Amino acid sequence: MLVLSMAACRQETAVFEPEETYAAPEDFPDLFCDYYFLEDSETGQVILDHRSEEQIFPASMTKMMTAILAIEQIPDPLNTVIPFTEEMLAGLVEANANRAGFVPGDEPTALDYLYGDLLPSGADCSRALAFYLAGSEEAFVEQMNAKAAELGMRDTHFVNTTGLHEDAHYSTCRDMAILLNYCMQNELFRTVITTEIYRTKPLAHYRHGLVMQNYVLLYINQEDPPFRYEFDIPGFIGGKSGYTIEGQYTLASCAKIGGIPLTMVNAHGYYMEHYPASISDAAAFYHWFSEHYERKEAVAAGQDFGTLKVRESTEGDIRVLASDSLILDLPEEENIHYRAVLPESVTAPIQEGEAVGRLEIYAYDTLAGTVNLVSSESRTRTAGGVLYSFAEERILPELPGIVAVLVLTIAVIISLKHQNSRRPHS
Repeated sequence: MLVLSMAACRQETAVFEPEETYAAPEDFPDLFCDYYFLEDSETGQVILDHRSEEQIFPASMTKMMTAILAIEQIPDPLNTVIPFTEEMLAGLVEANANRAGFVPGDEPTALDYLYGDLLPSGADCSRALAFYLAGSEEAFVEQMNAKAAELGMRDTHFVNTTGLHEDAHYSTCRDMAILLNYCMQNELFRTVITTEIYRTKPLAHYRHGLVMQNYVLLYINQEDPPFRYEFDIPGFIGGKSGYTIEGQYTLASCAKIGGIPLTMVNAHGYYMEHYPASISDAAAFYHWFSEHYERKEAVAAGQDFGTLKVRESTEGDIRVLASDSLILDLPEEENIHYRAVLPESVTAPIQEGEAVGRLEIYAYDTLAGTVNLVSSESRTRTAGGVLYSFAEERILPELPGIVAVLVLTIAVIISLKHQNSRRPHS
């Protein structure tokens, strides 16, 4: 393990530039996506981050927000009937939007719409929930943007409930991770998004109910996969995918790998002959994490990270110690690196346990976590120390000049005396 140090506090914001030997994770998978974000959803530790705060078009990941707002506002979705109307369907066929398949005249429940919104990504369901709750899609979008602001989704702006492309409808991978993490705390949302197949109650146009399949789980951990693409991801929980021509393939998903809860968002994945590009990328990420990461102690409380000079004290320097133990998701030890951010010195008095800097722990070139660096013992301010520090700061730096002036002065005096001694006496 390598310990890197910063010379002064003014350099704390300097960019960390890791050596080439450990900057890139080994065996990193080939990917289709241009943006991705992987984090430990329990601790918030960022595992991988590539352009996660840059603008993307979220496509049908948008429907997570539609669903969670409906869940929070409809007390009894199982028994709340919402007749499906022409107004709810308007424009969706022309836009080639995904639909669960409801027809005007059907009277599904709010629960039916929730499943239709998340499993087959039905824009008809998103619209129906919006009209029921707010009277129009535009009014419901205002609620969506208010909720995004409340959750801290700083780089997100919704224009519709469905994710159909509009230039002003955008988000980021990091914001979509915030949204998914929030949604997964809700029991009903979690139940819906982890369901493989759902059948509605009997409807006017579906005498035996409308059957819906989960578009994400169709490809994952299937004993008899319906398509030629099938992915084995032990621990996969669920996710919401999306696609538009402009946004390409997107996916917000979660899994529990080796007991570690993970949230993954990848966006703008495309390959001509590879339909579930975003699901393929998620599988690659989760498998790579499984092969290279585990939870372990990165730093022990009291671990020694060297000495620090103390000014205005004659009691000597202090050793700096990690303030706390820190458990992180980490790769092999040769890919874990430390960076101690400390000033050149501290001024007495210093109390034992006082924070004097911080320790940054890197997994490859990604900041995994930080702990405070604290003083190992107390140091009092002493008169001798004050004088020494004054001399060190004010006199010693000027000493060469003072000595030079003294030498020159002595030389001039000697020269003058020598000249006077050579003059004739009268």
